[in-house]
Amino acid sequence: MEGNRLNIRLLTLCATLIACTAAALPAKTVRPGQKIEWTMGDGRKSWRLGDLTATFDRVQCAPLGEDCEDGDVEPVLTVADGQGRSVTLDGSPMQNIAMLGPLTKGGPAALFFQDYTGGMHCCQRMRVVTATPDGLKIAELGAYDGAEIGWPSDIDGDGIRDFVVTDDRFLYAFESYAASVAPPRVLNVIDGVMVDVSADPRFASVFRKSAASARKACIGDDYPNGACAAWAASAARLGTLDTVWPVILAEYRREPAAWPDQCKVERSEEDDSCPDGQLIEYPDYPTGLRAFLIETGYIPAA
Repeated sequence: MEGNRLNIRLLTLCATLIACTAAALPAKTVRPGQKIEWTMGDGRKSWRLGDLTATFDRVQCAPLGEDCEDGDVEPVLTVADGQGRSVTLDGSPMQNIAMLGPLTKGGPAALFFQDYTGGMHCCQRMRVVTATPDGLKIAELGAYDGAEIGWPSDIDGDGIRDFVVTDDRFLYAFESYAASVAPPRVLNVIDGVMVDVSADPRFASVFRKSAASARKACIGDDYPNGACAAWAASAARLGTLDTVWPVILAEYRREPAAWPDQCKVERSEEDDSCPDGQLIEYPDYPTGLRAFLIETGYIPAA
């Protein structure tokens, strides 16, 4: 019996020493833009670049209740700088990807964090942590369908790295998910705030590429309406919508066809319904598409 107690004490001591050693491990230095992958099974790990340190860990969930019991742990990412400031972000039990590097030419290191939320056709959640005079700020870039994206590049050469994502408002809007096509969006993080710069002519190359791809699907696919909508959006960014519009009118599928309606007021948060008398319905695909492009900011209202 005494021997068993001694063994238990030794095992407990070893576990404590291992935990303390892991907690004390120095942060690993990474290259700018280097991909860091972490899962719950990896335990506590830290990486750093310049004055910024990123630490993944598992912590006790809170508050305790029906969905959180004692001993249940959750993934977290703590970002700290050399001035003792820090922020903590919740992570994913499935997939976590972080990258450290400057977002501006010659600027300080920032952190780009992507985690997978799970769900049907969803979602890579994207957040950026930057150091500002007011502290570390978290910029929410949104949650997007599809795989993670890489470290952003400076597309227009202005010294600011550009995040290229998809405009997922187009998914399911005009076709099924499988036949939907989403045009790109271009985002910057400036002074800790996300800014949509998609309409800037400096990013025409992004929309020329997407327009060419969507055009092929609009003209050649059996279910073209989603691609035609994405082509119209990219053409609007390029200032060529009037040129491509007659082609879209000739190519879109009349039957069956679907397009979004609009609500004059905010829809219900519970079931997304529109109050009686507030629904705007459009008679056909071209009218619905133009209204959608206005609502989403691609073209001005007439």
